Amino acid sequence: MTPHRPHHPPPLRLLLVELAPDDPTRRFRTSAYPFLMGLARSLGWQASWCALGVRCEPTLRYLLEPGDLKLLRAEVARSRAGAVIINERLQDAQARALAAAIPGRRLIYYHAGEDYREIIGFVRQEFLDADESRLRDPRLIERIQPDFSRRVLNQAPWAANPLVRVRAGEFCPYRRPLARNPFFRGLSLPPGAGGCSFCSAPHADSSPLRDPVSFAVRVVAAALRQPVPEGVERRFEFEGGAIWARLEEFFKALAARRLRGAEFWFSPRVDTLLAARPAISRCLPLLARQGFALRLYTMGLENFSARENLRLNKGISAAQIRAAADFIAATAARWPREFRFPCGNMSMIMFTPWTTLADLRINLRHMSRYPLISGSEVIDQRLQLFPSLPITLLARRDGLVTRKRTGPFYNSGCIVRFDQEEVPWRFARPEVGVLYDFARRLAGFCRRRPEDGPADPRIAALQDWPEGPPDPLPLFRRALAVMTRCPGTASEDQLLQLLGCTPMPARTRERS
Repeated sequence: MTPHRPHHPPPLRLLLVELAPDDPTRRFRTSAYPFLMGLARSLGWQASWCALGVRCEPTLRYLLEPGDLKLLRAEVARSRAGAVIINERLQDAQARALAAAIPGRRLIYYHAGEDYREIIGFVRQEFLDADESRLRDPRLIERIQPDFSRRVLNQAPWAANPLVRVRAGEFCPYRRPLARNPFFRGLSLPPGAGGCSFCSAPHADSSPLRDPVSFAVRVVAAALRQPVPEGVERRFEFEGGAIWARLEEFFKALAARRLRGAEFWFSPRVDTLLAARPAISRCLPLLARQGFALRLYTMGLENFSARENLRLNKGISAAQIRAAADFIAATAARWPREFRFPCGNMSMIMFTPWTTLADLRINLRHMSRYPLISGSEVIDQRLQLFPSLPITLLARRDGLVTRKRTGPFYNSGCIVRFDQEEVPWRFARPEVGVLYDFARRLAGFCRRRPEDGPADPRIAALQDWPEGPPDPLPLFRRALAVMTRCPGTASEDQLLQLLGCTPMPARTRERS
């Protein structure tokens, strides 16, 4: 008699599908995937990861090109995966078609750009037969060996070298209490509310790492083991203040492991940049020896108006911005390869529900002093409100929240989920709303690419534009002066006429 042998089910097969948009603010929205790959391996499962480069869809509901859908269906069949995990929402009809093409298998949406520490809860919820004793390990994330092996199915060039996001420590150390801010007196705020009043990022570190530096070094080392085309530089974006606060220790640890050739992105506050000046200066020779580069991006100045910045609870001054800009310019000139800060990487919030003409004049006066600020990038930037934030509660109290959104979808990069809704608002001063409409038109003209089609004829006719990148600030300054003289100007068309444009025919206006 043949002895009875226990039946062991075959290991679970996972296919991780990454839709990689071509928008730089939305690349590598799969921070959890390397850890999910490593966790699957530790659980005895089989996992593979494929990517499709796609054109960015601001609403975050994607419709794949027929050829890309065909490639994905072929990859699903080849992998024989029992569960297909995808990081972005497909439009309903295509999601149903893909699910129907994989009978007996599961298609799971997972917003993998969120904190990778949430993968344990995700695995518990979606895979009930997972080894619970393994998942209960409180240091599991620190023990997982991340796996960055991925295959780009359609060979989209922007998907081949993703900007790898690394989270280590709390998102931001800035916690200036809102209770001390006069604008927020009388508002019912959560206990201990602090930091920027418009920030929706989590401040608390829900699963503290014992050593964020060694954790980050391990992630970087794992990613650098994956081959990239010759001459391509690996790029890492660090979310969280822990590594920035220990910058020198981090770069020394990378050098000790003989890691080379990568660009490291940080987005510090102005005040934390100023505090880090000595450490940065000491690190630069080490970066040069190791072929590393430090890149600063989207450093939020927000607003030069003291009232606007107080309402945003930003906690920095114009004097600090000047000191930071001077340090950036001098350091980039001396270390151009190792210290990078491209023009346009100082970001602002030009328009809020409370903005006045005086606020705009203050901003224009200061912006002209800072060559690192790109006028075409910031001139149309506005505040986004999201539910439950302190700034949203303030706008609601002041009667500036509305029921319906007006104007086109606004893609600032702050909307990261397909079901994330912005709270619509209106300007307290209608004349500022007219200027905002003009700023959007002007920024669109200045940022346009040859493939975008014909230029806006009314903007094109308003002044002689240079051969190089057009600067919108002189023309916006003119529009602000006109609005100051004629505050009753009720529409963008009226403003354009006052600036010297002839009225646009009704039919053309409808098409635009």
